[in-house]
Amino acid sequence: MRTLALALILLAPVAAQTPRPMTTGDVLAVQSVGGVKISPDGKLVLYEVAYPDLADDRGHTEIWLAPASGSPAGIKARRFTSGREDKAAEWSPDGQWVAFLRTSRDNGAPAGETPRAQIYVMPAFGGEADPLTEGKGGVTAFAWSPDSKRIAFVAGVPLTEAQEKDQKDKNDTRVIDGDYRFSHLWVIDVASKKAGEVVKIDGVLADPQWSPDGSRLAYVSRPTPKADDGTISDIYVVASAAGSASPRKIFENEGPDDSPRWSPDGKWIAFNSRDNRHGVLGVQHLMVMGSDGGSPRDLTPDPASTASDIRWSPDGSSLYYRSALHTTAQIFRVALKGGAPEALTHDEAVINSFSLSHAADRVAFARSDLQHAPELYVSAFPKLDAQRVTDHNALVRDLALGKSEVVHWRGKDGLDLEGILIYPAGYQTGKKVPLIASIHGGPSGAWSQAFPHSGNGYAQVWAGKGWAVFLPNIRGSSGYGEKFQLANLKDWGGMDYQDIQSGLDELVRRGIADPDRMVQSGWSYGGYMTAWTLTQTNRFKAVVVGAGLTDMFSMYSTNDLQRVLEGYFGDAPWNDLESYRRASAMTFIKQAKTPTLIMHGAADTRVPVGQAQELYMGLRKNNVPVEMVVFPRENHGFIEPRHILDKMQRETAFIEKYLK
Repeated sequence: MRTLALALILLAPVAAQTPRPMTTGDVLAVQSVGGVKISPDGKLVLYEVAYPDLADDRGHTEIWLAPASGSPAGIKARRFTSGREDKAAEWSPDGQWVAFLRTSRDNGAPAGETPRAQIYVMPAFGGEADPLTEGKGGVTAFAWSPDSKRIAFVAGVPLTEAQEKDQKDKNDTRVIDGDYRFSHLWVIDVASKKAGEVVKIDGVLADPQWSPDGSRLAYVSRPTPKADDGTISDIYVVASAAGSASPRKIFENEGPDDSPRWSPDGKWIAFNSRDNRHGVLGVQHLMVMGSDGGSPRDLTPDPASTASDIRWSPDGSSLYYRSALHTTAQIFRVALKGGAPEALTHDEAVINSFSLSHAADRVAFARSDLQHAPELYVSAFPKLDAQRVTDHNALVRDLALGKSEVVHWRGKDGLDLEGILIYPAGYQTGKKVPLIASIHGGPSGAWSQAFPHSGNGYAQVWAGKGWAVFLPNIRGSSGYGEKFQLANLKDWGGMDYQDIQSGLDELVRRGIADPDRMVQSGWSYGGYMTAWTLTQTNRFKAVVVGAGLTDMFSMYSTNDLQRVLEGYFGDAPWNDLESYRRASAMTFIKQAKTPTLIMHGAADTRVPVGQAQELYMGLRKNNVPVEMVVFPRENHGFIEPRHILDKMQRETAFIEKYLK
């Protein structure tokens, strides 16, 4: 199998100019490309373009259309829909229609409610988009029927008139672990717009999938909207006719089951699943079982990471999927009869979305690497010779980017580790430079070779300042298999902390990092690790703690993922106080000396803002230079562009102050 060959299409010549350093404004200007959907005949591609807009301080998503063939004569992509919050486009199986979700600010949402998405349908070759649904609960997921006449969709259960009145009157007290908002499964006839409720059982439903003959639907359900219950999802099958039968759970399993996909003959259902050997932690495996029941069979006994974008081959003999692999993401194929999965791409890049034509003879995907921003690529399949067909991020050609490489080192216990090193723009070999160690979240996240943009960092801004950036994938990271991902159980702040230190030691030994000019930064678990580091060593000139966990005892009862913490620590804190105290930065706060910037969202439910307040007060009362910044309305991941820009500028200025 040939490796993926990228034929980058050259645009019309432009006037030569001296490349300039990347700025925080440039980071916001980078557009994200994803949600790729190739037409059934393989001739056209729908895809999403997402970007933050400072003018109205919101993020926007648009649906675009491009030819599914490379065109050296020019770029032919065009915007397909007129809305600025359009997403999740799907071709009808006959290729004649496109359905998508549109969120509109004037869609009649009740007072106090955020606008809800509705399904819109329009001709595949352009025209007016027609709203198909209008329920006040909004639509979260949908799928075309095989005959292109119906659409199954998941809709939120709307508030009653009494509830709407109470909300409008601000009589809106909440009962914890009560007053849940559920969703139900519906089927609507596209021509008549007549809808019928298929599943009325309360739950949080997702991902409806039609059987090939249109008689049944598979879907995913979890018991409540609580984030903690996302780890105990199940798959059900139900007759597609409204009110005809009760749903049947396909597999009894305590771990999460999701992403059901019917085989072309309807005899099998492929899905992702994980058992409960490690609680809610670990890598999901790609499984297959008979659609009428039976025992599931594991197609990926030792996956590097969980499969996504799962597709059956037209003859049903194999499955294609996308999966992270170390610092990349590739397309794989695995046979239904078993055997080791085969990587079909071998690119030093991240493929973040892919789609196959009905005949599986053509593929479209979004791709980026550390030097190239996200764009859409198309190719024959499975013999790959990909060409870029969009140019949404031409601005990157004007930027002086730091070169990058994957670096390897050994942990203190001999474990093989790797990460990404981005050199300063214009780096001179052999020169020691200031370095920032940036720690990813999770802890089962991972740094990849995706191009930095507002959703995943701004390392190239720092490279433009003359700083090296170290992105370590320490034990606990995903993309390296389950054993590696679970290597930090009951050991937060232990060998994972040492992995960072040994990586820095290696970069100092190589003569790249100046040991007297280093900074550490991180968000979420990266914030935890940075707060922990603050209390364990004084080797850094400054640190930046973003949305960091600082007191694991108080964190447990105030965040939204108790099962996750029980998985990592083995029990609740009152049953193992010592483990939670040992892993808390606040336990060792009197050892902290390093100047610290703390940043946190005021509405963070994943890591409540009290975690930041504890760290701030501990440092302030112990006379450590500290600044704390709280961003109103923001949850764990920021969504307001002005806050995103402020965060980048504030962090960069703080680091620059201490690296001068």
